[in-house]
Amino acid sequence: MSNYLRNLWRATAFMGAIALASVATSTAQSADWPPPLGSKKIVYAHGQWRTTAVTYVVIGLLEAAGYQVEGKLLDTGLAYQALANGQVDLYSNAYLPGQQSYFNKYGDKLDIISMSYGPVPGGLMVPAYLPATTIADLLKPEIRDMVSGKIIGVDAGSGVVMQAQRAIDTYGLKLELVPSGGAAMAAAFKSAYDKNEGIIITGWCPHALCALYDVKFLADDKGIYGYSQDYHVARKGFREEFPRATTILSRVNMTEGLVSEMLVWMDQEGIDYKEAAKRFLAKYPELVWYWIGDIAPNVEKPASLNTGG
Repeated sequence: MSNYLRNLWRATAFMGAIALASVATSTAQSADWPPPLGSKKIVYAHGQWRTTAVTYVVIGLLEAAGYQVEGKLLDTGLAYQALANGQVDLYSNAYLPGQQSYFNKYGDKLDIISMSYGPVPGGLMVPAYLPATTIADLLKPEIRDMVSGKIIGVDAGSGVVMQAQRAIDTYGLKLELVPSGGAAMAAAFKSAYDKNEGIIITGWCPHALCALYDVKFLADDKGIYGYSQDYHVARKGFREEFPRATTILSRVNMTEGLVSEMLVWMDQEGIDYKEAAKRFLAKYPELVWYWIGDIAPNVEKPASLNTGG
């Protein structure tokens, strides 16, 4: 990703999110407004990735609107199984097309509410200085040696890891896929980058690595990768049981720039995703107002929006 593109995304992120939220707010109201709370407790599945900060931003909004929310840490496959079985209500890290296999398996028991963030790039990510531009370049012995014959990934059930295995099989790559968890993958990338060494990871943006380092995604001539997005996915029946929550979820589509800002806080200051979400909600009261100001009775309108115009 070029520095120009990164800065452009950051510059437009907040205004883009405001515009999306404003449109949703202006078009959603009816005579029955605000929508009723419905059931009060929501069990919210999430993974161990740092982008879980998005989930906790939504948790803050749901709690402000009157819900009791229990966050539940689950691996990707277990999250979909729990949704299908009705053991959890909601999951906002539904990465498509990377996790399409879960929709093939459980699709009739799932309900896509809206996009949680995206579209964003994803694929095999390398330092910009690595002399490879396409996945096919990884067939070259000298490139394979530079990356120690490995692709470092996140957890084994994640969409990007499954896509990486497809890339290995489709391109005939002589590379070992090593799932390691998000934190370990990021640490490996940082260590290699600081030493000017070669490394391949199952990367995506938004991610702190995208914001802090000069990275690139290897071009994919066989159509395995492309721009992807994460979705708010619920169990069947969620819309009817949680009408107010459904309205909130339909509005919350975060941009790459906003998510990356939280990831940089976490990376540079050592705070966790819960603390990053709290800081985000405090920093952007205008955005919070556009998302839930008309349906959360205790949310005050920011002074910056009282223009009198």
